[in-house]
Amino acid sequence: MSEPTEFEPIDCSAVIADVYLLLDSECDETSRARLQHHLHECGPCLEAYGIEEKIKSLLSRKCGGEHAPEGLRERLMIEIRRNVVVKRTETEG
Repeated sequence: MSEPTEFEPIDCSAVIADVYLLLDSECDETSRARLQHHLHECGPCLEAYGIEEKIKSLLSRKCGGEHAPEGLRERLMIEIRRNVVVKRTETEG
């Protein structure tokens, strides 16, 4: 399967909001390629991705592979997305 060479621009807040989907391998191949392309081109997003990757790795090592309840995961994802949108709105104003 060949990789797409052209991607529509992605807003950085959308990339940061979806970084855990990429880290957890929970996105489809097209989304993964698009996110990885953006990370390759955008230094600030790549830095944020690296920080999140390190946090995830640290938590995995310290929590011994335990999994949070699904409801908690969903609430955290909603809160992360809400905070990304709020921060973007505040800086644009």
